[in-house]
Amino acid sequence: MKPKIAATLLAGSMLWAAAASAQTALVEVPDATIVPPFNIAAGLLDDIDVYTAEGVEVGDVEEILGPDANTPTHLAVDFDNQAGFADRDVLVPIEAFTLDANRLIISLTPQAVAELPTWDD
Repeated sequence: MKPKIAATLLAGSMLWAAAASAQTALVEVPDATIVPPFNIAAGLLDDIDVYTAEGVEVGDVEEILGPDANTPTHLAVDFDNQAGFADRDVLVPIEAFTLDANRLIISLTPQAVAELPTWDD
């Protein structure tokens, strides 16, 4: 095998392994865990609808996840194929959201979300 092809295959397999381990490294946080920056319990975010800044409902929260049970860092969002967001479950960093009354607003574009990892629960 040519060295350039071997290096490309090795790099690709390392990226795949990193993505796979990143997903398995996250765990669901308990419902009572307070989720910064919203200062509400994780159980209150579960199943909450997700909207764009323009007010279009694009999905809902499936799970609140983090590297351990006490540190929420991501929301698994089930997107509904609306406003350009593909129909799939995606791991989205909590920093990409704001909470406005009972609406969770995502600040990312559909293109940015397309680059995030899929969540397989």
